[in-house]
Amino acid sequence: MSTLKKIFTLIVVIFLLLAAVAISSLNADSIELNLYWYQLSLPLGFMLLLFACAGLLLGLMLSWVVWIWPAHRNRVYWQREYFKIKQSQDEQQKQAELQSQNSESSVVKMP
Repeated sequence: MSTLKKIFTLIVVIFLLLAAVAISSLNADSIELNLYWYQLSLPLGFMLLLFACAGLLLGLMLSWVVWIWPAHRNRVYWQREYFKIKQSQDEQQKQAELQSQNSESSVVKMP
C-alpha cells in the first residue's frame, strides 16, 4: 500500500511540474506589479504560479485555523472528559469489590 501511495504522489508531482512549465512557457511576457513602495517585474507565467501557490498556502492556513485546530481542541477536551469518567467508574468498581470482599470476610463459615 505504501508503494502505491508513493507512485501516486510521484505521478501527481510530475503532472504539476509539467503544468507549471507549460503555463510558464505559454505566458513568457513580462509584467510589472506595482506595490506602491516596490515594483516587481516578472514573467506572467511565473507570477501566476507564484500567486496560485500563495493562495493555496493561505487557504490551507485559514482552513487549519477555522476548522482543524478547533476540532482538535474539541477532540482533546472530550478525550479528557472520557478518561475522567472512566477513572471514576474504575474507582467505584474497586470500592464495590472491596466492600463485597469485606462483607464476605466478616461472615464466619461453619465447617
